[in-house]
Amino acid sequence: MIAFGIGITLYFALPSEPSTVMLGLVFLGCLLGVRICLKRWDIGFMAAFIVFFGVLGLGRATWHTKSEAAPKLPSYERVYGVEGRIKALEKSGPRLRWLVEVAGMDRVSEGSVPERIRVTTYDRSFEVGDAVRFRAQLRAPPQPVIPGGYNPAFRAYYEQVGAYGFMLSKPEAITLPPLSLTQRWSFAVAKIRYGMADRIRTAAPEETAGLQVALLTGIRTWVPDHQTEALRVAGLAHILAISGLHMGLIAGGVYSVALFFLVRVEVLARRQDVRKYAAMIGLVAATLYLILSGMSVATQRAFIMASIVFSALILDRQAISVRSVAVAAFITLWIHPEALLSPGFQMSFSAVLALVVVYRAWDARRVYRGRPRWYGRIWENFKALSVTSLVAGTATSGFAVLHFNRIATYGFFANLLAMPFFTFWVMPVALLVYLALPFGLEALPLRLMSHGILIILAISHWVETWPGAIKFMASGPPWVMAAFSLAFIALCLGKKRTRIASTLIMAASFAVLISRAEPDIRISKDGAVAFWSVSGDPVLYVDRKNSDRYGRQEFIEALGIGTAMVRSFEDEIGQCDSLACRIEFKDRVILIVLDPSELTEDCGNSDWVIAPKRALGARMKRLCEAPIIDANDLQKLGAHTVYLGRNLIKTAHPKRPRRPWHKGWSRNFQRD
Repeated sequence: MIAFGIGITLYFALPSEPSTVMLGLVFLGCLLGVRICLKRWDIGFMAAFIVFFGVLGLGRATWHTKSEAAPKLPSYERVYGVEGRIKALEKSGPRLRWLVEVAGMDRVSEGSVPERIRVTTYDRSFEVGDAVRFRAQLRAPPQPVIPGGYNPAFRAYYEQVGAYGFMLSKPEAITLPPLSLTQRWSFAVAKIRYGMADRIRTAAPEETAGLQVALLTGIRTWVPDHQTEALRVAGLAHILAISGLHMGLIAGGVYSVALFFLVRVEVLARRQDVRKYAAMIGLVAATLYLILSGMSVATQRAFIMASIVFSALILDRQAISVRSVAVAAFITLWIHPEALLSPGFQMSFSAVLALVVVYRAWDARRVYRGRPRWYGRIWENFKALSVTSLVAGTATSGFAVLHFNRIATYGFFANLLAMPFFTFWVMPVALLVYLALPFGLEALPLRLMSHGILIILAISHWVETWPGAIKFMASGPPWVMAAFSLAFIALCLGKKRTRIASTLIMAASFAVLISRAEPDIRISKDGAVAFWSVSGDPVLYVDRKNSDRYGRQEFIEALGIGTAMVRSFEDEIGQCDSLACRIEFKDRVILIVLDPSELTEDCGNSDWVIAPKRALGARMKRLCEAPIIDANDLQKLGAHTVYLGRNLIKTAHPKRPRRPWHKGWSRNFQRD
């Protein structure tokens, strides 16, 4: 399993697409090596076996990427007429973001029409499944706004979303040709989910309706922003994403209830192993929950794990083990190789692996003294919950820092206080809501569920007020994540010396983050220039305070700082007129040129030259010995980050786009 994951990681780390012919030859060679060494369990066999699974992971990722190729629009904005069906509704500030299955698009040839698009609108009169026509300003999915930052185009590629944009006209209802059987099933499930969401919002108390919809259907459109932020700061945001915890509570709850009633049928209980029948019922419940919750990648991971556990019970095998975790991870990565890079996959499986290892060691050392009394059982449950919160929180905290540059300082205490209410109140009542919905009796269980959620929210808001509730840390290079992940696996599965070495590697990973050099200048793709200073309070000197807000916030958080003061460099550190700005910053002179006529006059007295709004020709650039960044560089390479002391420039886009999700990729359908 580890070799398979390394092969997938290698695929995404490659600078260009691997040759399928070469992969096939290497795969056959490894298969032949395994066959030759099959009868001898020696180092040669193990090496061939490991290489075989590594090449298998590399090949599976290559194959999956080719199979997900779909058209996308050019990277420049343009107005299109679109016809399609609404597949999903998502929240986007005060607006809604529609995911539209495209049926037709004007100004685009038939073979270049995207499969899906995301478009924002203020219109709230349409529902999932409706066929609509509208005009929208669209472009290819956006690239990262900072070097090494989150890449929306990567996710869009594997979701076959070929364009992002916003609606310009009022949408009209239309009639489209009948759907295929698979499409009808997909839209029918989506309508059921959003229909459930509407009924829940109508019957549930207003202050918790959004969270209840999220927990029951996986739709987070109506969760208020302040509640999301409070849960995130308190380390409880994991309850919003339907994953192993939710699947375990729902499917495990159904299994326990079914087992309770089956055991009381004495004729059946004496002749049959009723645990197997209860496991079958639990598997059915897990499947229904998977469908109703939207079948996201995180929920699919949880379903695969639950299926393995219930199947082990049916087949008289050990249900919870490291082997079952490895099988679940292998199946998940075979279906979605790109999930290996997602924080959800890494955090969920790290938590499960750590819990399995810790509880296995705990059971080996536990002394059983018979069935305890009621207060003893309460104490045992409290200890188990405390250990679960501590282990899961510790296991996921490192990955949370590496992905989100933040850590909830009091997450353990918040989970210790809130999770009993979530585990023994909110989710059991959520099961009652599912049972009541077909009969129209959901109002009472929704109110009961709301009271438990209000307690969790109260805990979240309380923890949010504690000093230093959230800490930030700088982002690191990609290899840090790879080294940390392998060290974590070795820590869980290795022996004493291996665990000591793994702990040192994990500590060194964070030392790299702390010791990283800070950039001095940020230039957005659109030419917004900002200077970063940490002498005293962190300050970002900008040209226009209202421009590039999202990019600047991403830039600040990537430096390990939550907020910073924003000031105008024209008023503080610059000498500006209508033609240029001359800025003395950190013993360097930076010239921001608005008119190329100023370049010949001031270039010789500058250390760096930035022309954010004009593309300078080769002749103009030869006149200046200082490094130059112009509008042409920004359009081709995206946002720039400049390190003055090292004379280093990092760009958000690669100079030579060689992967399908990069801007400028020209194979298959991509033509920029």
